[in-house]
Amino acid sequence: MILISKCLAGIPCRYDGKAQKQEAICQWLANKTEGVDYLLVCPEEAAGLPIPRNPGEIQNGRGDLVLAGQGKVLSSAGEDYTEAFLLGAEKVMALTQSFPITAAVLKEKSPSCGSHLVYDGTFSGKTIPGKGILAIKLAAFDIPLFSEQTWGDFLQQEKEFSNQ
Repeated sequence: MILISKCLAGIPCRYDGKAQKQEAICQWLANKTEGVDYLLVCPEEAAGLPIPRNPGEIQNGRGDLVLAGQGKVLSSAGEDYTEAFLLGAEKVMALTQSFPITAAVLKEKSPSCGSHLVYDGTFSGKTIPGKGILAIKLAAFDIPLFSEQTWGDFLQQEKEFSNQ
């Protein structure tokens, strides 16, 4: 079963109340069954963060420090979102106990879901290599991570994930 960020499926759950619909992902979903082939997730929504809200970024882009209790997720207005982001990641991780998750396709640059890139925490639009909080947790369980930017790679390997 594949975890997929809800916003990539066209569900308006991002901080700005919008989606990041990816047509190729939506076409793939159209031929699959939710709860059997895939699960749509949004850690921030699961944690109860309001939609819309001020954008959040991991300070210094270091999700590992957030998980170690040494970093924070702050909003552009200085609100501390750290506990909500940790809670959201935990709620999604609980799904891995109930469902056989074999891969994840997550929204790149997100402080929760970024699988290869995150914003640097300055709200300047600059990205740096790194992972969001949920992505780090999934990777720790050896769940392969993909994004809208690596969707083609996922499709090339899809059969591996459906046979596990």
